[in-house]
Amino acid sequence: MIFRTLILIAACTIGIVSFAQIQTEVYFPADKKYTEIMEDLGNPLSGNPVMIVKTFVPNHGSYVWFLNESKAKNSAYFDNNPKDLHAGIFLEDHGGLLPQIVFKDFAVGLAQPKYLINSCEIGDANNDGFPEFYLTYFEESDGLDAKPLKVIVYTRLAGDKFSKSKVTAWIPFQLEDQYREEKDANFRLLPQDIGRKAEKILKVAKNSIM
Repeated sequence: MIFRTLILIAACTIGIVSFAQIQTEVYFPADKKYTEIMEDLGNPLSGNPVMIVKTFVPNHGSYVWFLNESKAKNSAYFDNNPKDLHAGIFLEDHGGLLPQIVFKDFAVGLAQPKYLINSCEIGDANNDGFPEFYLTYFEESDGLDAKPLKVIVYTRLAGDKFSKSKVTAWIPFQLEDQYREEKDANFRLLPQDIGRKAEKILKVAKNSIM
């Protein structure tokens, strides 16, 4: 229940402090509103949502962010119930959902991707009136190689289409390995405020697993 409390506090902070006009609500499977959303809008992705986030953006509409898990399709041996991840941002339109951008990652072999729910956030770091979506997940495995911790940033900075940027931290599990970070080309083009927020999220997530 601790992670749920943290997320709800974060949601209140987002709605009141960061961008007061943008209204953000977070729901988990035990919530009555979660069930109502599933009944009204359906589930547009494979698997079942572990979290649903609704965000109303003035002059742009209402967005729904699904973070789903499904039974792994590939052979995976990390645990007894490996999961694939499916996420997507959708725009509500006359009772339906219009896909904006989607995400997938799959369990395979000894590797298991897992959401770090406490570090999946929405914010308006550059105060342009449209939020960014920060999806954070960790690639667990039984191997001794460094393991990737990723923050994917979904933005809509140019036109109506979402774009994806990514920063990856490689977490060492052997003494001879060193911690390192990699930023993709899109991440390097982000406004500084957004980049700094993503890096802060990465740091908090890293501290939670190291």
